Amino acid sequence: MKCGNLIIALLLLCLCAFASAEEWNVSPDGMTIGEALAKCDDGDVIVLAGGLYGQERETFPLVISKAVTLCAAEGETPEIYAPHHLSGLRIEADGVTLRNLAVAMEHIGLYVIGNDLTVENCSFRLGDPAWRTSSCAIWFGGVYRARLLNCDFTGCGPCLAGPPVTDESVKRGLPVLTGMFEVGEELEYFTTHTITDCTVNGKPLYYIVGQETVEAPKDAGMLICVDCGSVLAEGLDVSNSSMGMELAYNRQIILRNCCADRCGIFGIYACKSTDVLEEGCTVEGTNHGLDVRACDRVTLLCCTAHGCDQGLFFSKVNDGAMIDCRVSDTGQGIFTAGGNRNLFCRCTVTDCGNGIHIQKDTEARVLNCEVSGCSVCGVRMDRSSTVFSHNTIRENWTGAMAYDTVPYVIEENLFDGNLCCGLYLNAIAYSRLTGNRFINHPKSSVEARGDMGMSLWYKNELDLPMVADEASVFTMVE
Repeated sequence: MKCGNLIIALLLLCLCAFASAEEWNVSPDGMTIGEALAKCDDGDVIVLAGGLYGQERETFPLVISKAVTLCAAEGETPEIYAPHHLSGLRIEADGVTLRNLAVAMEHIGLYVIGNDLTVENCSFRLGDPAWRTSSCAIWFGGVYRARLLNCDFTGCGPCLAGPPVTDESVKRGLPVLTGMFEVGEELEYFTTHTITDCTVNGKPLYYIVGQETVEAPKDAGMLICVDCGSVLAEGLDVSNSSMGMELAYNRQIILRNCCADRCGIFGIYACKSTDVLEEGCTVEGTNHGLDVRACDRVTLLCCTAHGCDQGLFFSKVNDGAMIDCRVSDTGQGIFTAGGNRNLFCRCTVTDCGNGIHIQKDTEARVLNCEVSGCSVCGVRMDRSSTVFSHNTIRENWTGAMAYDTVPYVIEENLFDGNLCCGLYLNAIAYSRLTGNRFINHPKSSVEARGDMGMSLWYKNELDLPMVADEASVFTMVE
């Protein structure tokens, strides 16, 4: 009897909750979405009439802090248009539902930090290609059990990540991305979702989780592979998305001859994985072209990046290599930070801002590379113990820089016609500079600043005398 009474009480409670749910009707010239969100409670439904919901009347981001449903009125096609530098909807509550809506963005469509979101029969598009850089349809930031059902993406796509970056993230030195989110320390941020019957640029969005062997379908518009034993993708074109490929927590990845042009966040992104090979992959006009974070044993072989904000990118990669790669006309050409034992060999970097930038790596090696025409610096070695050997550094603003109290080996390189300075050294320690040749410099061959910390200078040929301050004293060997 007591059990029966309890069941009746629960049913009455549910009926009361259902009966108390309200419906809020909004329209482009009536009540705004923002006004309805301010008035609604958990369980309410906000119904959007057809038309455009833009910044003329709405204040972005539209913050959803209650478990509500936003849906289109029957037969209507409302579109929420999020302007540049702002998110469209910021979803903070658990259990939100979006249904039959269109979202256009010039930055972020949905910024999601609430669990159990359902997005059904919705469409997303990049509103203006001029704002492609850093654009993303949906950022899932450290959430569980999202459901994407029968959604279409044009010029954009969804991205899975860890929670937003905090001071604690920085303190712990966790791998992060785009300055917004942690890469994701929990596997469940990537594996607990449901993504079915979705397309990117009219091609299938494949979300593959927990399979031992994956051979990616060649018709993919976007590929997400998580917690798989091995992933093989050959000849895929995943251009014009936010991330063309997102590959997380896999044990082996082989990508050959894949293309990811004009992507807003990353062209091809691998994180928290081991034994990664990307061979013959190309990116053009993408934010970060080929991006690898928190992975071990990574090889980029014969890959090409052109016209990207950042070309080939390592963050917290151990035992990685970029070999026979070509980068041109990018902001950062080749970048690596926070890793160990990474090799850059026979790479060609031209017409970038910084050609090769090595930051807080240990035991890096740059061998037989050619770097030319870079407007800031050809090769920048920042607090990174590096062997820099047999490279040609030609016609950059500054040829190469090495600084900050770690040892470098700089040997047998050719510095040719760098406009401001061939080699700039600042407070390096116990380094060895041998057999380097400097020619055709109009202003300065070598500049040395700060304590050189017992660094050795031997058999270097200068076209102009070294410019050094009083503290910059090398151990000279004739």
